[in-house]
Amino acid sequence: MRIFKADEIAALAPPPRLVEALREAFRGSLFVPPRQVLKLPGGDNQRLFLVMPAFDPHGAGMVKLLSVFPENAAHGHPSIQAAVVVFSPTGSPLAVLDGTMVTHLRTGAASALASTYLSRADSSNLVIIGTGALAPHMAAAHAAVRPIGRISVCGRSPERAQPTAAAIRRQVGPQVEVLVAEHAEAAVASADIICCATNSATPVVRGGWLRPGAFVDLVGSFSPQKRESDDEVMLRSRIFVDTLEGALREAGDVLDPLSRGVIGRERIEGELADLVCGRCPGRTNDEEITTFKSVGTAIEDLAAAQLILAAAAHEHR
Repeated sequence: MRIFKADEIAALAPPPRLVEALREAFRGSLFVPPRQVLKLPGGDNQRLFLVMPAFDPHGAGMVKLLSVFPENAAHGHPSIQAAVVVFSPTGSPLAVLDGTMVTHLRTGAASALASTYLSRADSSNLVIIGTGALAPHMAAAHAAVRPIGRISVCGRSPERAQPTAAAIRRQVGPQVEVLVAEHAEAAVASADIICCATNSATPVVRGGWLRPGAFVDLVGSFSPQKRESDDEVMLRSRIFVDTLEGALREAGDVLDPLSRGVIGRERIEGELADLVCGRCPGRTNDEEITTFKSVGTAIEDLAAAQLILAAAAHEHR
C-alpha cells in the first residue's frame, strides 16, 4: 500500500487537471452515503470528527477521515487534518493520502469549477477573505480558470495576512499582483470574485458591499451555527450549492435565512451537478450577482484521489 505525502499530491493534481476531474465526477453516478459528523469532547465542545465515504459504479472508492480542532490555530497547528484511504474495485486498500492536502486542493477545485459557470469570464480581481492554510489553494484554483490579475487578501490582522499573501504569490506566480487589503469593504466593492475561507461564526462579507456582476464563493463554514455572509448577500444573489443534501444539513449561510423566512427554498436554484449537467443555467448576464455555498462532499475527494493514483501510475510507466 502506497503512502502519498502532501508535496507529491500537489504535484500530481494541479488545479486545471483537478477541476476537470471534478467536472467529470459530478457528471457521473457515484454512491456517496451521508457523511458522519461526530462531536468530540474537549476544545470547548467545538471539536469534530468526520467520516466521508464515496464509491464509483465499479466498487472502487475511498473514505476520508477528518478532524476539526479549532483551537489548534492558536498553537500553530492545522485546525483541519485528514487522511484518505483509497480502495480498489475488489475492496483492497491501495493507498493512504495526506487528506489535508487533498481537502485543500479539492475545495479550491470545486469552487473554481463553480466559477466556470457562475463568474464572469473576464473576472480579473479576486478577494480572499481568510488567512488560513486553505487560502493559497483557493487563490490558485480561481486563478487557474479566470484571468486573475490582482488578488487582495483580507484578514483580521496584517500580521497574519502578510504570510498568506506571500504563500499566494508562490502559488500564482509573479504575473499576478498580490496585496494585503486594509479594509474588506473597499476590497470587496471592486472585486469580481469574493472567496470567503474563514472559520467565522458571523458574516465577513455583506451584500451592500457587492458590485453588480460579482461572484461570491463561500467555503469556510460547514455548521448551521456559522455564517460568512449576511442576509443581504443571499437576497441579492442567485444561489447555488455544492450538494443540496449537504447544504440543507450543514450550511448556516443557507439554513439561517431559510429558517427565518428571509429567503425561500426556491431561491436555491441548483447544485454543482445541475450546473455541470446543464440542468440549470449558470450566469445569464454580466450584472447579476451569484453565490456558491460549499460544505464539501466526498464526490470531490474520490475524484481527487483517483486522479492522483492515475497520475502516479502514468509517471511510473
